[in-house]
Amino acid sequence: MSKSLANRLIEAESAQVFLRELGRRADAQLFAALKNQADQLAYSDIALAKRLVEKIAQLAKLIKEPLAQAYADASRARLLHLLGQHKNASKFYQSAIRAFQKNQRALEAAIIQKQQVDTLAELGLYDQALRVAAQARRILKQKDLVQLAQLETNVGNVHYRLDRYRKALTHYDRAAKILSAVGDKRMLAIVDGNRSNIFAELDRPREAAALLEKTAKTFAKAGQQFAAAQARAKIAYLYFLLGNYNTALTSYYEIRDEMEALGENQQVAWCNLEIGEILLALNSFDDAMERATRAHDSFKAFAMPYEAAQALLICAFAAMGLKHTDGAQDYFIRARKVFSKSDNQIVVAQIDAYRAELALRQNDLSKAERLAAAAYRIFSQQKLLTKAAYARLLLARVAYQVNAFTKAKRLAKATLATIEKLFAPTIAYQAHHLIGKIESRQYHNREALQSFRRAIEIIERMRGALTVDEFKASFLRDKIVVYEDAINACLDEGSDAMLKEAFRLVESSKSRALADLIAGYLRDASQNRSSQKNVEQTGRAKLLKLIEELNWYNAQTNLDEQKGGQRKAMVAQKYVREIARCEKQITELFRKMEIAGSEFAEIHRMQALTAEEMSAVLDADEIAIEYFTTADSVSAFIASRDEIKLARHIAAKPELEALLASLRFQVEKFNYGAAFADEHFEQLNFAINQHLIEIYRKVFAAIEPHLNCEKLIIIPHDVLHYVPFHALLNRRGYLIERFEISYAPSATVLKLCRSRSQKNNLQLNVQNTNFNRQAFSTKSAIELVALGIGDDETPSIESEILALRKIFPQAVTLTGKAATRENLLRFAGRAEFLHLASHGYFRRDNPMFSFLQLADSPLNFYSLLDLKLRAEMVTLSACHTGMNMVFPGDELHGLMRGFLYAGAPTLVASLWAANDTSTSEFMREMYGQIQAGASKRAAIRAAQLAVKDAYGHPYYWAPFVLMGNPN
Repeated sequence: MSKSLANRLIEAESAQVFLRELGRRADAQLFAALKNQADQLAYSDIALAKRLVEKIAQLAKLIKEPLAQAYADASRARLLHLLGQHKNASKFYQSAIRAFQKNQRALEAAIIQKQQVDTLAELGLYDQALRVAAQARRILKQKDLVQLAQLETNVGNVHYRLDRYRKALTHYDRAAKILSAVGDKRMLAIVDGNRSNIFAELDRPREAAALLEKTAKTFAKAGQQFAAAQARAKIAYLYFLLGNYNTALTSYYEIRDEMEALGENQQVAWCNLEIGEILLALNSFDDAMERATRAHDSFKAFAMPYEAAQALLICAFAAMGLKHTDGAQDYFIRARKVFSKSDNQIVVAQIDAYRAELALRQNDLSKAERLAAAAYRIFSQQKLLTKAAYARLLLARVAYQVNAFTKAKRLAKATLATIEKLFAPTIAYQAHHLIGKIESRQYHNREALQSFRRAIEIIERMRGALTVDEFKASFLRDKIVVYEDAINACLDEGSDAMLKEAFRLVESSKSRALADLIAGYLRDASQNRSSQKNVEQTGRAKLLKLIEELNWYNAQTNLDEQKGGQRKAMVAQKYVREIARCEKQITELFRKMEIAGSEFAEIHRMQALTAEEMSAVLDADEIAIEYFTTADSVSAFIASRDEIKLARHIAAKPELEALLASLRFQVEKFNYGAAFADEHFEQLNFAINQHLIEIYRKVFAAIEPHLNCEKLIIIPHDVLHYVPFHALLNRRGYLIERFEISYAPSATVLKLCRSRSQKNNLQLNVQNTNFNRQAFSTKSAIELVALGIGDDETPSIESEILALRKIFPQAVTLTGKAATRENLLRFAGRAEFLHLASHGYFRRDNPMFSFLQLADSPLNFYSLLDLKLRAEMVTLSACHTGMNMVFPGDELHGLMRGFLYAGAPTLVASLWAANDTSTSEFMREMYGQIQAGASKRAAIRAAQLAVKDAYGHPYYWAPFVLMGNPN
């Protein structure tokens, strides 16, 4: 049958019209040809295939012949099969098989049985699938070798699902032999795709990838985009197994979008499942849970228990990562029941190994040992080396926990020997780390350090391929302890060389994501942007649209609140859901853009600063104090131009956390209002000073004897990011009375901010060469751009902006309705100083959506992506603008990050809700000092001292900190 005839049926007004125009009798041969065309069409255009199947069904009903109906049922079954509706597909397959057998069409019945095998396997009915295959094989062996090859492929799929890998490979090899002989390249590509699955499971990923590359090309050349996409998805999974997370995620996002456009919801579910697994490996547990749950629900709707159970396993690990141990246990048990029901021993053993991991975390060592040992026996019998290595490592960890160090070391070394020629970096770094801990417990410090170094080398290789900002932090979540153990081993050694190595490891233990962002803008701008322009253009347009949507829903929510809750609760809930949806889509789109634009980031990956480089960053009259935490102990490096010293074990982290919680409570008492503050001022002042004295004793008293200059750069760590060091107090007064104090997120970021400041100064000097202060052109520099939005709660913002206009007469001021994002983007890129005064909001639930309120929209991290700053300093004169969530690797996520990303070398931001009036006075003093020629660090100190003298309580004068380059 020609394709044009199939098109005529699809486009016919009705089956009757088609029959009239056909010009011949509609017989079984016609229906067989139509069925064949529908099957082929389903792989390239599922929507068109649906229309053809419907027309075939109408035609069969009109003819009213058993064979016609059998072909129509078979066509519908195949379509339902590909759409993931397996129960219904199996019913129609069975109907067609019975009709063909009844009419002595044994070959046709066997061909349909061949197709039914896959559907039965999808439903988890493996024994029935193999029985049906055995019936079909007897017929196909005699009458159609190509169909026999397809049957062998489907049988191989059944055994693959049962983890009988070598049995599956036997059937795939039989199929490949037949297809090679007859020259069927398309079908051979399908078989090669399936064989690649086996190679991946047998720890032969590169052989698997080679087969899949060939498969994808074959399908693409044949115009079978759906099948080509499936092959590309398998390649993506192999990239994931090989540790190339960026490439894997990019591929899955692209394939998922393609499948959504084609209406291939089953494949969309597969992509969500695999994306969830990658996110799990990156320790992005919330997102992994969300993806896996979505995949599970889809597979359950498609009646695909095997795949639904796989999704449950990802949910279980995500729950473990989130420390929801009861939930994790439940997910594991539910998944195990599914695989036990189908007698899938290997997956059941894998789940038992995972349950052993969970038992270890719960300190149930006997259960962990029993489960791991049972899993190890099965993996060893099946010669599954990577899985066996994982189970053996679990046994080594159990032995370590019961102080059986000799046994633990033997098992860990055997684990490394097993995977020596395999790609299993996660197992490898964990084994080296465990050996290091054992050596440390046995006081073999040098041997311990060697093992820790090997573990860190593997981790560094793994993290080196990451480009997505948030993943760089989350990836380190469960690996920081390796760096901490290595740092302690270096410090225990005690030599000057080991002290320097410890410093490098402290900087290495930080995720360096912020440093990578800043480094991107220090590279040649044209190179950086031209390489990304085409890739990012579409993404940026989508991002702006999503931000507009988010702003609209936020505005509607605010409107609802202003109306006093008069609108229906369900409407309010709708807006909350839409806001959450927009925020998720914005986050995911930004991930895609980071991956797509990462070409140069891969080449210019920032390396951690060394002790020698740190000394070179500092001026002769500066000292940097870099805090770090190992386990629950806080220590600090004290670095100058000439040397680096150590103050070790100066405080316990839990004690500091309690003190800081109490300090925040004291500060937040001012939220009760001015009348309360005035009435209880003395008590409030005494209480907060007592807390500041105690924090001084914990984190600074041991360091002060090593200080021989007035200029300090504080590099906090973990909870210390919330400490106002300049306000710490001892009998000589507040530290700000004796020191000029600035802050930096890390030594590496400090170096970059200083380099950026030099670059910005150079550009601004060039711009200012012909600067006309009376009428600046669109390309000229502006001394100050000040944006301010005041209201009844912040009446002093208006006077603050007016005061700054007096200090900088040629300033551009944007107030009221002019304080829009568009105007900010228009003028901010030309500012030497950028000042933003508005309400600030810190989002603990989603810190990257913390924002400053503009006249037309909130300004969050994602809203700043089009802002390219050349400013020497950005001041965020609002509440909580310096607040950040401290992510793993000491990575700061909050509004501050967006301005550093946009190009600011120095930020002034607040640690708490600042007082409106004192803030206005603070800003006038600070900018007046800068205009008079003071450095930024000296200017903020002068402002802090002036407001301290006027107001007394640290609440008024201590919220603002200077972050970045202080000069």
